[in-house]
Amino acid sequence: MATNPIETSSLSRSFSHGSVRAVRDVSLAVPAGSVFGIVGKNGAGKSTLLKLIAGLMRQDAGTVSVLGRQLRPCESHPRLGALVEAPAVYGRLDAFENLMNRALVLGLPDPKKACREALDLVGLDARTAGDGRGRVLWPRGTYVDDLSTGQRQRLGVALALIGNPEVLLLDEPLTGIDPTGVASLRTLLVRLNRERGVTVVVSSHILADLERMCTHYGIMRDGALTRQLTAEELADACATYLTLRVDAPERAVAVLAEELPGLTVRVLPDGALRVTAPGGGEPDRTVLAQVLLSAGIAVTELAVSEPDVEAELVRLIDGAAAKKGR
Repeated sequence: MATNPIETSSLSRSFSHGSVRAVRDVSLAVPAGSVFGIVGKNGAGKSTLLKLIAGLMRQDAGTVSVLGRQLRPCESHPRLGALVEAPAVYGRLDAFENLMNRALVLGLPDPKKACREALDLVGLDARTAGDGRGRVLWPRGTYVDDLSTGQRQRLGVALALIGNPEVLLLDEPLTGIDPTGVASLRTLLVRLNRERGVTVVVSSHILADLERMCTHYGIMRDGALTRQLTAEELADACATYLTLRVDAPERAVAVLAEELPGLTVRVLPDGALRVTAPGGGEPDRTVLAQVLLSAGIAVTELAVSEPDVEAELVRLIDGAAAKKGR
C-alpha cells in the first residue's frame, strides 16, 4: 500500500460560474492505516472534497491520487469504497439486489457471499423469503423505498464495503441511525481499520463519535484545509493544565524551570502562566504554590483546565485556537 493512500494537491472546485469556491487549493495527505476525520461547519466543503476524491465530481484544478495512482477527473479507483451524502440505491429493488448490482459491476468471484457478508457486517437483520427465490425480506418491507432512514444508511455503508476496499470514504455515515446502531457502526469501522488495515476517511457533525475512533484529523473552513493533526497532537493541545496568575510572571518561569524542571511552563498573551505536567497530567498545585511562595512570588489566581477534545475541535473549526495561546 502507498504511504499515503489518499493525496490531493491544490485541489479546487467552484460553483455558480466561479463565484462560490467550495474547495480551495486543498493539499491533503491521509496516512495508511489511519481513521481520518474531516471536520468543519456546514458548507465548509467536506462533502465536495469527498466527491472529488471518489470521482463523483470533476475538479477545476489540482490532482487526486488514490493508492499511489493519480486519477483522471471523475475517475473512481476500484479499491476505494465510498458513501457520500445519500446512498445511491434503486428504491424498487430490495437491499440484497442493490448489493448484487454493485458486486456484479465489480466482477466479484462469489457475489452472493460478498453481499451476505456486507449485510452481516453492518448489522442489517435480513431473513430469506420462503418462496424458493432467495429474496431478502426486511422488517418494514421488501423494497429499499420501505426501509427506515437508519436502514438505508446502513445499506449505504454495506455498498461501500462490497469488494473489500482498501480505502473507505464515508460522508456522515452515522446520520439518522439510532444510538445502538451508531455504536455498532463505529465499532465496525474501528475493527476494519485495525484488523484489515482499511484506511477510513469519515466526516461527521458528531464530534464525540469522531473522537472515539479517529487517529488523524483534517480541519476545513470556507473550503480550505486549515490544519491536519494527529489524535495525539489534539490530545496534547487540550491536556489538563493549570492557569496561574502571579505578580512576577517572567521570574516565576525561571524559578519553576530551576525547581521543577519536569514542568512545561508558557506565558500566555494575557500574562497568565500555563503549566503542564509531564505526560499531560495535572501538576501538583500544592507543590507549585509552595515553590513560588518560597521565592517571594505571590499567586493571585489558580485554575484547572480539564481536557476536552470536542471543545478543542470546535475551537479549531472556528479558527479560535489562538485564544489559548498556541
